[in-house]
Amino acid sequence: MQSLENQRVLILGGSGQMGGATARAVSRLGAVAILAGRSREKLDHAAAGLEGRAETIVVDLSVPGAVADVLSEANADHIVVAMSANASASDIPGTSVAAAQDAFKRFWASYAAVQAAAKLPEHGSVTLLSGSSARTPAAGFGVWSTLHGSIEALARAATPELAPVRVNVVSPGAIGLAPDRQLIPRRGVADDIGQAIAALITNPAITGAVLDVDSGERKGTWSGH
Repeated sequence: MQSLENQRVLILGGSGQMGGATARAVSRLGAVAILAGRSREKLDHAAAGLEGRAETIVVDLSVPGAVADVLSEANADHIVVAMSANASASDIPGTSVAAAQDAFKRFWASYAAVQAAAKLPEHGSVTLLSGSSARTPAAGFGVWSTLHGSIEALARAATPELAPVRVNVVSPGAIGLAPDRQLIPRRGVADDIGQAIAALITNPAITGAVLDVDSGERKGTWSGH
């Protein structure tokens, strides 16, 4: 992968599992990793383990206008939305509208990031996270399938509108969960996702892509046995 020396990568949800993995990946490539989230303690812990330069911004990203304000403060070249929904949702019949709206806070954070990304430099990019259930749904996860599909639809719509700023999506499989009928016998880890995000950021020819990092989830036979 190309160097990210002298480039700044803003990671929304930088203290979480996916955000931390992304920070490690871009830090190894020379970027300044800017970790944004609500917990000062968690952000400082995540930043302390990085190889390169790191900055932290304490912010509640669910507040309207917060993403745009953070981008202005960070002076970033690239944005990654790695927030966790932290919501209790499952199938569509069994999930209340209020609980579904709580899960969809991640969609609105992604929307705000895409909107703010119009102000990135021409070499910039925004990378969103969806999930394998967007295209291979399973019973019991209907709200998440809908959320992930909406994030991918957002990226498709935004790609021509933000160009030449690039818009891409990484679609993870199960991370820390039991494997579900995979093609490849591998248990997913967060660093798989971080590496994929770094690959999209560093490749100037990729935009409008959805990169599956799921070992062929729900397309094969391996379920961890």
